[in-house]
Amino acid sequence: MSEPHVTCPFCGMEVPEGRFCKICGKPLDTEVPFSSPDAEPQFEEAIESYVPSPEPEKMVLPHFDVTIEDMEHEAAVVLLSRSELEVVDLELDNIIERTKATRQALQLQQADKQILTVRAEELRDEFEKAKSRRRELTTVSAPLVLEKLLDALDKDEERLAKLEAISGTVDKDVYKEQRVEILGALKELQSNLKHAIKTAKQWVKGIKKTLKTLDKEVSRVEAKFKIGDISRDSYDSSIVRLKRTIMIVEGGQERLISLLRIAEKR
Repeated sequence: MSEPHVTCPFCGMEVPEGRFCKICGKPLDTEVPFSSPDAEPQFEEAIESYVPSPEPEKMVLPHFDVTIEDMEHEAAVVLLSRSELEVVDLELDNIIERTKATRQALQLQQADKQILTVRAEELRDEFEKAKSRRRELTTVSAPLVLEKLLDALDKDEERLAKLEAISGTVDKDVYKEQRVEILGALKELQSNLKHAIKTAKQWVKGIKKTLKTLDKEVSRVEAKFKIGDISRDSYDSSIVRLKRTIMIVEGGQERLISLLRIAEKR
């Protein structure tokens, strides 16, 4: 008889009934059941001895200026955070190089020390902002559901390989029991993986739509500048911001497509 399954309210995967989801680890049922009359004394005793633990602080997710179409907000934050981390690291390297060059220029006799000192202060502020943003991005450590499933598949396949390796050294019934359990878990994971792949493909389409929208916005800003609706400073800052956002979204797109390729080979 197959084990009853339920849909996890957090990751949306079909998993065996229980207190926690085997995929994302979150509780499947947060309601507290009523105790039976026979269990009333134990229930009262438990209430008297219960000391509520402080609720964990809710993690504040980094803000992004872009919304990925057809993609869950938290999944988009995970994907974009990883991509922006690479961008921020490049920016920090660039700031460090420019700071070194400014310091070297300050050593020259003919240097305009006032201008270079202002530049150095601006670079310091820029560096601190980039470091602060990097700290925000590194707080996002949760994997995507697709990654969780692939990791779970790897672990169960490793368990199966180890079981096969010791098949001649354990009781036959125990071997059969363990094999059935692992194969059942693998079948369930494969089913959930198909669902996750389908969802990820929808996300890829959403990212493509978002990139088209961003490209159109770049064209709109260029048109406004050419007809004199916006200043050069406004144009430059808008283009830099939009191109940075495009770079981040494209980085997320590459990561997701790479992950999909791995998943589709399983």
